[in-house]
Formats: sequence, structure tokens, C-alpha cells
Amino acid sequence: SIVPRRRNDETGQYEEAYSNEAVLDVLRSTRLSTREVANELGCHRTTAYERLSELEINGEIVSTEVGNAKIWELD
Repeated sequence: SIVPRRRNDETGQYEEAYSNEAVLDVLRSTRLSTREVANELGCHRTTAYERLSELEINGEIVSTEVGNAKIWELD
């Protein structure tokens, strides 16, 4: 998957816009839908879903289907 990147104004280098740690921080002590994670990160829902799915494949988080939504939480 393509990871969105942003240029750091101080170093001029590109960094991940939504790092794994940033996504995990959003989920600490809570359960959130994909849309809620996207809102917390300030990104598009598709971007959040891709990052969340990657973390789930790596075994760092789990998801539960609730109606038409996925709810994500730390494993």
C-alpha cells in the first residue's frame, strides 16, 4: 500500500503522514469506527482504513463488524 507522506518543514525530509504509532495512539483505551479514526487523524476514511487494515494484518489491532461499520481496538 502507498503510505501518505508529508514534508517536514524543519528537515525538508518526507515522513509518514499517519504513522503506525499515531494510529495506535488514537485507539489507546478506546474502540473506534473507521470514520472516527479518520476524524481523529484528520485524514480520509480510505486512508484510515488502509492503515488500520495493515495494523490488523500485523496483529497489532483487531476489528469487529457492527452493522455496516468496522470497530477497531488494540489487540
